[in-house]
Amino acid sequence: MQNPFELKGYWWLPDLEENQLPGTLTFSQEDGAVLEVVGVFDSKKPEPIQHPSIILGITQQGKPITLYKCIINTWSYPLVGLGGGRYRAHFIFEGVHFATEEKIKFNQLCGSYTDLDAWVDIYGFVIEWDNTDGKAVSKIRYEKPASQFFDVRETFEVGIGFSSHGPNQSIIQTEATISQHAYLVVKSKNGDTGFDDLFTQLNIFTYLVQFAVQRIPYPLRVFGFSKENPQELSKDKTYYPEINIYYTPIEPMANQKEKLPQEFLYTFEDLSADQISAWFTSFDKYETIIHLYRSLFYSNRLFIDTKFLNITQSLESLHSILFSGQYLPNDKFVEKKERVLQAIPSELTEWVEDALSNANYKRLRQKIFELLDNRKETVGRFIDDIELFAKRVTSTRNEFVHHNKQKWTFQKEELPSTIYILTMIFELYLLEVVGFSNEKIKELLEPKVQTHLTGWKHLRTKRKA
Repeated sequence: MQNPFELKGYWWLPDLEENQLPGTLTFSQEDGAVLEVVGVFDSKKPEPIQHPSIILGITQQGKPITLYKCIINTWSYPLVGLGGGRYRAHFIFEGVHFATEEKIKFNQLCGSYTDLDAWVDIYGFVIEWDNTDGKAVSKIRYEKPASQFFDVRETFEVGIGFSSHGPNQSIIQTEATISQHAYLVVKSKNGDTGFDDLFTQLNIFTYLVQFAVQRIPYPLRVFGFSKENPQELSKDKTYYPEINIYYTPIEPMANQKEKLPQEFLYTFEDLSADQISAWFTSFDKYETIIHLYRSLFYSNRLFIDTKFLNITQSLESLHSILFSGQYLPNDKFVEKKERVLQAIPSELTEWVEDALSNANYKRLRQKIFELLDNRKETVGRFIDDIELFAKRVTSTRNEFVHHNKQKWTFQKEELPSTIYILTMIFELYLLEVVGFSNEKIKELLEPKVQTHLTGWKHLRTKRKA
């Protein structure tokens, strides 16, 4: 998916196959999928179809293509000449024709991503050298690791699979290469299921990886299998080939230095089956705040003020899920409010009642304080005064949102460090949601704590089994 391509062919709407138009499909991470056609799909209609759900095509090489979730970009009606238009598509399915949305079903999706091999950190190589008696003997043994699968929901299971290539043999053998790559797998337990549902589960799996590797895992290759795409090997044998899937990632792939497993917050090895399941079962509850947290890893899309607001909003929403958002039980608050309203002059009743309408809901400052105080054994190592820190976070948020100068606002040069601390606090609680013990959370966060305290990068001490 990282390499742009261009495919020439003929294109048509599923219910107008007789009217095939010549055109070119291009794909890049920057622009996504763009189809330019010569002519009009339906000459009987005065206006072009704005949102064709599906456009089918066949390339010069004879490969079937389905474009899914299309939208018209530009169009010229053939008053003079042939006319034509440009369409954008959310998804390209290479190797199959899906005639209707209802038929876009898969039983399995697989995805290879940047940082995934290091995060999985499982390899099938055994390499030995023998230099005794002046010899130079190298022994390389490879056995592809077994796939691992986990039940995560009633209708899905997820896992880690592996692909391997080589070695190739040659008459002139100057080298031998074996490569191995890991990929994420999402399977439907009920056979073919809707693509959108299965793709959502694959994305949720990648978010678990992103949480660990602390940056965006860019898709390198995504493919799937569908019963809607049978191919005959012989009279009695049918197989279902891979269907390559292309889509525009959240942002184009950035050049990144390769990370070691010790640089990640956790690796696949740290997770149990129950913890992987907990991520999926908890995701709906925490989805909004996880996406706010994920936005911190975009390369060049957020100002530092926005990053601060996003992580602060994440923590405020997290508190609403984990803690009580009210100072008093409703009945006690209502009782106190009534006593106040009865004790004041009648002309002030409406004004005071309105002022007290939200008085029982905890303010941001209190929420941040409670989140910090609840983990003060850890937080106390890098925040001297928890109450003051909560006050400054609140003042900074209020100044950014309401544009009113606040006394305790963090200075611009303090924001990177403050965001780092707030992010650690959020990660502390999210690790707890996944199911890590307090002792394990302390171990996983220790390198980040030390990095903050010393000013230089610390790595995890990781022992291989």
